[in-house]
Amino acid sequence: CSPLTPHASVMVQRVTYRRRHAYATKSNRQRKLRTPGGKLGVQTVKKKTKGPQTPSGDNGRIHGVPRLAKQKYSNKHMAKNKKSVSRAYGGVLSATAVRERIVRAFLVEEQKIVKKVLKLQAAKK
Repeated sequence: CSPLTPHASVMVQRVTYRRRHAYATKSNRQRKLRTPGGKLGVQTVKKKTKGPQTPSGDNGRIHGVPRLAKQKYSNKHMAKNKKSVSRAYGGVLSATAVRERIVRAFLVEEQKIVKKVLKLQAAKK
């Protein structure tokens, strides 16, 4: 600090862990927040879960459905319209998985048509 600039000696307010151990682990995350009385306090932050995924194994997340703890998806905690997305296979498959299924079905049908046309051409000869 130079003698020309005034030094404001402001004390930093410290906060301590309110529960568990005093280590900054994944399960013990804290958030500093100011109380209405002007004091600094801490709030324990819950861990983010993986959330709903597609069953096909491509690890696709289902967008539009919140990532909550498993028991929070029960009818007691969450309404039915919050658990799905307005799309075919809404809360079950991701958009990518649905698109993949549609494209695969289309290509299979195209292949059948091509086979039929080739068979007709071979019969004409």
